[in-house]
Amino acid sequence: MCEPCAPDALLEAVRGLRVAEPDLGLKPLLAKLREQRPELGAGTKEVREALATLKAESEAAARVIAARRAPSGVSLSLRCIGCLRLPSEMPDGREKHPICDKCKELKLPTTYLCGMSCPGNPGAWEVHGVFHKKLRKQQKSLEDGGAMQQQDRELAEEWAQRAAQTGDEYEELLAKGMRYAAKQDWRKAGKALREAIALRPDEPLAYQNLGAALANSGHYVEAAQRYLDAKERMPVGSVEWAKATARAFDMLRKAECAEVAKPEWWNDEGLKALSARVVRAAPNDLTHIMRAVVLSGQCNAWEAGPRSAAELEEAAAHFDRFAALTTAPAMKAEKALLADWCRNLAQSSRDSYDA
Repeated sequence: MCEPCAPDALLEAVRGLRVAEPDLGLKPLLAKLREQRPELGAGTKEVREALATLKAESEAAARVIAARRAPSGVSLSLRCIGCLRLPSEMPDGREKHPICDKCKELKLPTTYLCGMSCPGNPGAWEVHGVFHKKLRKQQKSLEDGGAMQQQDRELAEEWAQRAAQTGDEYEELLAKGMRYAAKQDWRKAGKALREAIALRPDEPLAYQNLGAALANSGHYVEAAQRYLDAKERMPVGSVEWAKATARAFDMLRKAECAEVAKPEWWNDEGLKALSARVVRAAPNDLTHIMRAVVLSGQCNAWEAGPRSAAELEEAAAHFDRFAALTTAPAMKAEKALLADWCRNLAQSSRDSYDA
């Protein structure tokens, strides 16, 4: 059965809002449409149909991508981000796809597109411009006066000294990747870490660090996969296993990963159980955000059931703990507000029950 079709003008208006603000729910999206484009006369039914059409388009593009062999490692970085074709798969004998100059300027992992009319993602260059806007917003929210960069520099120096003593090539590549990451040169960090993975594909740390480099540069889909790769190679219940799990969750819940195949634990009960184990394994890490988000039940990345007042209060406590651990003032303030929101919701739930 085909998805319903929406009028072209309304469809394009909804598409534009979805690109600019991918996390908007139905009601806020409808309100913005009525405010910005009153002449469309958009109603709930029409907007639902437009969203269904966009979803059908996205699924069609996903099927094009899924029909190709799943890429990994270095080959993924050379493929078109729209249709995942390698340059060698093009009919014109090219050696490279066009790259994004802005990505190059910002020292981000190079983003390739096969052309302006990529069949897997029509209009991808325009969408990629929105990516840079979102990345700036993300980076601003993580600003902490250089505290994290200083920690990264110290860690890189420790690994450099260790590598110098052992002469181990894998450790040298890890140290190299960390050094570039401390300079926020995500392209060179990624290159060194991919070389480390190629050298020892069963070792987890390079996957974990590559996930961080990709996450910091806005490449959430591959970041999620690299964190999952690290998780699978770490002892279950260890601190590093917990960190990799929480960071994979943080990537997978993003709108950019909506079409990504999810692990078997990606359901309400599975996430509740896993997030509890993660926090127990790493109680002094930013893993608390996973538990907080899961217990709040307000993420639309999976189907969450109703939450009890006790679960909401526990979510608030984990948001508070995350706020205490992060060094970024904007992030600290945002999580404190979410903690208050969860407590207010818990109180309202109790008041309703008492009434």
